[in-house]
Amino acid sequence: MSRPEVVEDGALDGIKVLDLTRFLQGPYATRILADLGAEVIKVERPGGEWDRRLRQAPDGYAGFFTGLNRGKKSIAVDITTTEGRDIVKALARECDVVVENFRLGVMEKLGLGYDTLLEENSQLIYAAASGYGPLGPRSSEPMFDMVAQAVSGLSDFVRTPDGAPRLASRGMADSSGAVFLAMGILTALLAKERTGRGQRVDGSLVGSCLAMHTAEVTIALHGDEVKRTQGRVTSTSGAFRCRDDRWVVIGATDQKVWNGLTTALDRPDLRDDPRFAKSRIREQHRDILEPIIEETFLTADRDTWVERMRDNGVPVAPVNTFVEAARDPDVLANGFVVEQPDATWGTVRTVGNPFLLSATPARVGDWTPELGADTRDLLEDLGVPQDRIDELVADGVVEQARPSREPSDALQEAEEVGKA
Repeated sequence: MSRPEVVEDGALDGIKVLDLTRFLQGPYATRILADLGAEVIKVERPGGEWDRRLRQAPDGYAGFFTGLNRGKKSIAVDITTTEGRDIVKALARECDVVVENFRLGVMEKLGLGYDTLLEENSQLIYAAASGYGPLGPRSSEPMFDMVAQAVSGLSDFVRTPDGAPRLASRGMADSSGAVFLAMGILTALLAKERTGRGQRVDGSLVGSCLAMHTAEVTIALHGDEVKRTQGRVTSTSGAFRCRDDRWVVIGATDQKVWNGLTTALDRPDLRDDPRFAKSRIREQHRDILEPIIEETFLTADRDTWVERMRDNGVPVAPVNTFVEAARDPDVLANGFVVEQPDATWGTVRTVGNPFLLSATPARVGDWTPELGADTRDLLEDLGVPQDRIDELVADGVVEQARPSREPSDALQEAEEVGKA
């Protein structure tokens, strides 16, 4: 089948997004839009958001911020000032979408809420990301990722074997919240294309955690009982330690795969044993079968087992670290990990896009911007005279980027901070 001709423009080419978000949920959502071709203008306070310094490496590399803000433009504006708010309003007039993730009511107190910006741009799509969502008695409370995992029931669902609640992973609520927020924005853009009307979009951390676990929540609600997974999913589906102390995960649930598993393990006796003949019967004798399989996996190294499982049609994968996953040939072939150009570091390795579009593919944008890299250009585009821009810079209302640093400069600065 012939593939459609690829066009240079992204799917969201021509869409302008004003990004007033911080931390993870909001910036990741707007980065998705940037990868799809939207022009995303990131607004930060002078001095930069805390995100730029969050989890920095010893050499000064800020992977957290870099991974979430590539391909965006940067303007530094003090939105607590009248002049700063006027700049944001002027930018909103030129944009299709405004995205923010302040606590509920903060944007209204700043004079930049939905109703106010709608007066500036009647077709605006206004997207807000919050913890609980816009309704309910605790809608204005602050929230972070780990709190959302607790409220949604996720921390309870993934309890440790000794019963302690835990995080499913760092950033699970934020990341899923970002994806659903981006989905909401894309839906609103589609509706605007059909009706000519903008609207408000609200995303939440708690709602996203629940949505990501729709099947498990639905099962739990029937009978009001949470069915947690204890250890492996089944006696033949989960992680097994190998002789070289590395791990492999297999999924051998249906009968066809069971036959392949016993062949790969060179244990035809298990296949012929009536106690293990069918999946339901196997689980009744799990206390017998599971230790046998565990002991068998300890007789060979991980890579040997991966090869044997694949040869016999058993779904299998080595348990990779993120670093190992970034070397996986399928991960690289599909662009799930890519090299991103960077003004300071030359290139950096980062996550690509999780889906492929044949005609308008998403792409990794230019490097993650320095704070205020586009401040002057964006103000010029709004018609602000040069002398007025100079005044705004001098007064601290806006900030423009300093000259870019070389990696060695960043390392030297990090070392000097470490000595202080």
